[in-house]
Amino acid sequence: MRRYRIEVAGRAFEVDVDDVGADRFQVVVEGRRFDVALGGAHDVAAAAPVAGGRVSVADGDALTAPMPGRILRVAVAEGATVRRGQDIAVLEAMKMENVIRAPRDGRIAAVCVQVGQQVAHGEAIVRYAKPAP
Repeated sequence: MRRYRIEVAGRAFEVDVDDVGADRFQVVVEGRRFDVALGGAHDVAAAAPVAGGRVSVADGDALTAPMPGRILRVAVAEGATVRRGQDIAVLEAMKMENVIRAPRDGRIAAVCVQVGQQVAHGEAIVRYAKPAP
């Protein structure tokens, strides 16, 4: 079992994670045990720490929701230049605010969500512009 210290919306948690099989884990948070199964694997960018896990960059240009929830805030606009770790949006899931941060430097080509919108896991939040050759 491995112990991790995570921070979600300014609140620190110690999380124990036990690998129980291929893509299966038992996770203990504040004494509550959860069985977790991973599926639908795809490449994940080296992301800045993000509540709820890493944020994926699917197809090389879309920053996607790490979990289903409701968008509380959007911190960038189309055309903005962002730095790795910069706040992009805030997603409310299970009554917790999760800051979604830029996994890499780049320019935002499109903001795909608006405040109050419900999003599914893996749904695009923003799209990065393709880098110039």
